[in-house]
Amino acid sequence: MAAPDGVRGLVAELDSAGDLPAEFHPAFLAAAREWFIPGRFWYQPGDGAEDTAVDRATDPDRWLSAVYADRPLVTQFDDGATAWPEIGHRPTSSASMPSVVAGMLRALEPQPGDAALEIGTGTGWNAALLAEIVGGSGHVTTVEIDPEVASQARANLRTAGYERVETIEGDAAAGLAGDRQFDRIIATAGVHLGQLPYSWVERTVPGGVIVAPMRADMATGPLVRFVVVEDGTARGHAVERLKVSFMDMRSHRVSSVDFGTMRWDDDSADRSWTDLAPWVPLLADDHRWPIAVALPGCRYDVWKASEDRPGVAWLVDPLSGSWASVVPEGERFRVRQVGPRRLWDAAEAAYRWWVERGEPPLSAWEWTITPDRQSVTLPPDSGR
Repeated sequence: MAAPDGVRGLVAELDSAGDLPAEFHPAFLAAAREWFIPGRFWYQPGDGAEDTAVDRATDPDRWLSAVYADRPLVTQFDDGATAWPEIGHRPTSSASMPSVVAGMLRALEPQPGDAALEIGTGTGWNAALLAEIVGGSGHVTTVEIDPEVASQARANLRTAGYERVETIEGDAAAGLAGDRQFDRIIATAGVHLGQLPYSWVERTVPGGVIVAPMRADMATGPLVRFVVVEDGTARGHAVERLKVSFMDMRSHRVSSVDFGTMRWDDDSADRSWTDLAPWVPLLADDHRWPIAVALPGCRYDVWKASEDRPGVAWLVDPLSGSWASVVPEGERFRVRQVGPRRLWDAAEAAYRWWVERGEPPLSAWEWTITPDRQSVTLPPDSGR
């Protein structure tokens, strides 16, 4: 197949923005994105825009424009329970933003001849790009948990001429079957802190690379690049200048919290004061990350002020039933806390500890995966 004109425009756009390494130009030109996108999808035409349903049959120009925009395209809501054009509650499969795809491949550094494993097939486009990069002497395996998504991706890859890509239906979070070793493993679904399957490390050759978007209940990202060493340990750091937000692996999903049913001014709460404006630690990724590490399982929300109430910052731990609300009151902030965990006290302590360390960025944190333990820590000299 010849590369459609839209491909050249996308490659030129990504190249001019510095998002696409020169060595990946041939792969992006050869594996046209449109070959892998369904006739119907949802997307947001701009940051903060509402989800829009697009149909190739009725609006082919809009469809093609969206396909070659640097935007993610949602191809499934609610595990397939929501039918197009209805907007569902939870996006559950998508075609990732092209600049993010390029950035993740740059972090992965696949080479000709590599054996590569992708976890989360989606439309099959990323697997096709990998196949172009590793070439005929390499091999690409991709694993997808959703049967319908896997079947469609397999068909997309076959139609586009990538029959050599092995598409497997299965749950990679539960472990990887067989004993095949890989030089590169890339995950396109969010992996929770402490839950990266060790089988991924076991199946990576020493010196091999794993790239995975790691997250906590309070924070999406960062994208972490791990290198596996001889003793079976994977060590990694967040990739700088690349922010990602991926759907969770299905077994890592957490239930949502209905903050709207809670009373921020509950008289039964223990009350105290803080001089720290809660929006400072909660509304910036680097600032919130130490809190997310210190309070696993905790969720947060920030409400803008309205005619009926002041601005409110929330912390909630569904497991213990603890919660905290923080609101401005005069020149200080009123803290209300309920339950066995004093969430705001712990959050403020974690944030101030991070500030005392010199406010190190996400890339300063060190990730370690062993057979027995998973950790994310700051080395003693970080931020100094």
